[in-house]
Amino acid sequence: MRSTCAFLLTLALSPLASAQSLDCKLAQSPREHAVCSDKQLATLNTQIDTNYKSLLAELSPDSASLLESDQREWQQWIDLVCPAHGKGVASDQKRCLFNQYGARARDLKQTAHIGNAIIFSRARFLYRTADQSFQPHTTEYPGFGYGALRWPQIDSKAGHPTPSDAAWNEAVKAKANKLGASPFDAAQSTSFDTAVNASETIDAGYTLDAANDRLIEVSLINVSYLWISGASPLTTRTSFLWWLDKNRELSASDIFASDSPWRQFVPSVATARLQDNTNLKPLLRDDAVIEGAVEQSAVLPSNWILTHNGLRIIFPVGMVAANPAGMPRVFISWNDLKFVLDSNFDHSTLPPPLPRSR
Repeated sequence: MRSTCAFLLTLALSPLASAQSLDCKLAQSPREHAVCSDKQLATLNTQIDTNYKSLLAELSPDSASLLESDQREWQQWIDLVCPAHGKGVASDQKRCLFNQYGARARDLKQTAHIGNAIIFSRARFLYRTADQSFQPHTTEYPGFGYGALRWPQIDSKAGHPTPSDAAWNEAVKAKANKLGASPFDAAQSTSFDTAVNASETIDAGYTLDAANDRLIEVSLINVSYLWISGASPLTTRTSFLWWLDKNRELSASDIFASDSPWRQFVPSVATARLQDNTNLKPLLRDDAVIEGAVEQSAVLPSNWILTHNGLRIIFPVGMVAANPAGMPRVFISWNDLKFVLDSNFDHSTLPPPLPRSR
């Protein structure tokens, strides 16, 4: 079922200007003609071109080269996943292009600044075509599977990244690569490149939640869909919280005193907040299920977002409530938590939340 013929989009370097600019008078490929014949697609193409050139101007030569490579890979990939005469979900080329062009425009605009450094979006795009033995049993199947992986990277135009920046770049890329392959077992050896197959799609991205020169908070989000009848998209998220000044991932002991009852207190408060949510209450699991699920997940930094005011806990889809509830959240203020906090933890040094890219 998973036997595939792999198309690895390995491309030679080419001049910067060729990466996105499109002169409709010179349009040749089916994709270029589709873009030039549709006002919305043409507008998105212009946005990508503008965002791309603006970002390149902010990057060091090394990072600019990486971005150029990502963009060329995306262009070849988009011709494969949005063909002129596709089938299934790929039968409407303009709709496919609209979705993928919109996503790429957002990728290129998703930046943040920390002093003289910039955090920008890297990407990897893969395509897998099925052999004749694969039978998807759904009319939506386009005849192939594909994957898109995105992760953040720090760069400084003034020079090479600092050792702490380089450590974070390596760590967050490795984490994104693992979670893009399997959101359930980041310790396994499977990578995004080996996980992408002809029987499903994988869209692994991120949101940059907060950042300063001490701490970067990222939500890594994976949406996968298996090409079988009756399947639904599976969405997972994981927080990746990294101390720049300590060159390591944040641990619970950075926040809570080890000799305090925080492991009992945090789940108890979180459970009460969930049950007090009138909009969520009809969708909540049975009390016994919630209690066990909250005890397991509320104490994991992978489910946390730290703010100036308190701790936000985000529960996985289906864990404490029915799937239509999405990812329920609870908030516990630092004031409520003060008696279990580590004496060295200073929440005033946490980074402010970053605005979402549109």
